[in-house]
Amino acid sequence: MWSMNKTLTCLLWLTGCLLAAHTAQAVAPANALITNTASMTYAGLTAPIQASVDVKVSLVTAAPNLALAGNNVTVAEHQTGTLTFTITANANGPDNYTINPPTSTLSNVTANAAAVASASFIPLGATAVSVPALAGSNTLTVPSDGVADGQVNGIAAADTVVILGQTYAVATVTDRATGNSTITLSPPLVANIPLGTLVAEQASFTVSQSMGTVATAVAQGSNLVSITAASSNGQTSAAATGTITVLRISFQKWVSVNGGAFTQVTPNVVTGDVLTYRLLASVPAGTTISGVVFSDSIPIFTTYVAGSTRIDTDGPNAALAVLTPVADVNGTTPLAQAGGMPVNSTGQVAGTIAAPAAAAAEVSVEFQVTIN
Repeated sequence: MWSMNKTLTCLLWLTGCLLAAHTAQAVAPANALITNTASMTYAGLTAPIQASVDVKVSLVTAAPNLALAGNNVTVAEHQTGTLTFTITANANGPDNYTINPPTSTLSNVTANAAAVASASFIPLGATAVSVPALAGSNTLTVPSDGVADGQVNGIAAADTVVILGQTYAVATVTDRATGNSTITLSPPLVANIPLGTLVAEQASFTVSQSMGTVATAVAQGSNLVSITAASSNGQTSAAATGTITVLRISFQKWVSVNGGAFTQVTPNVVTGDVLTYRLLASVPAGTTISGVVFSDSIPIFTTYVAGSTRIDTDGPNAALAVLTPVADVNGTTPLAQAGGMPVNSTGQVAGTIAAPAAAAAEVSVEFQVTIN
């Protein structure tokens, strides 16, 4: 009597994918070689006769997944806001993804330039598990891609991959030209990984935009940044979005006559009166500005009071406001020098005003003149 057994070699791909069909992520990875071997025996035959046929899985492209990584950002006026996004492969193998130009929706703020992504295209690898793996293991077995080049289907050591929604770092790749390759991960797997589960590379990129001026009479504006990416076949992802909040920077000037209250209402003065001018910068909570320089001039019909320039790096409204003398330059206030006077808040280098998360930061500078 004749008998025939059909066995599926090369990782049991056809059977495995049928068994795993209920899993949305069950895939046959690109470049996998599926070998189907049949055998025949008959009476008197000492060993089965075998016949095989191979098929090679092609790349099936798909739109990637984009997401905002981390938080939205807050910046001061005329500062650059930078958002970080992740892009995750959805194809069954390596593909090059195009990062489309970002768009901006501005509310109560202008922009100094268009939003710019840090990359115009990003290559990402992908493969699938050929042997089920158990939670706690740190090794995945995947089909070789036909080339022993240190990476398998575009996944190499130091890459980041996503498996069943969890993110892992690739520690090593043992790449073989035929059969199976292995990928070791950190941390160990947090769940059992069925055969056919997609192993998708993930990368990050940034979108930056130089912001402008907040509209008059409001304290802040916002910029909703939106971005998409596309596969090599033009399949476009859903848009990922992030918000850049822009806070107003306040700079004011006040005057006091003969030690009286500071005012911004025009006072009347006479010869011999002493005017104290106050320059005040206020930076909103959680923001930092750098390269800060105050500049001023000595008004006509006045004379600078030597040694009268002082700075308060906590601002005049602080509980322990302290004015520190600042040396004159060339016989006058450093505010009147070419290039001005760099200022800073307490604990910062010259030119930097940094506000803590819970409170604004203020810096004030005062100097005096007398009416001629």
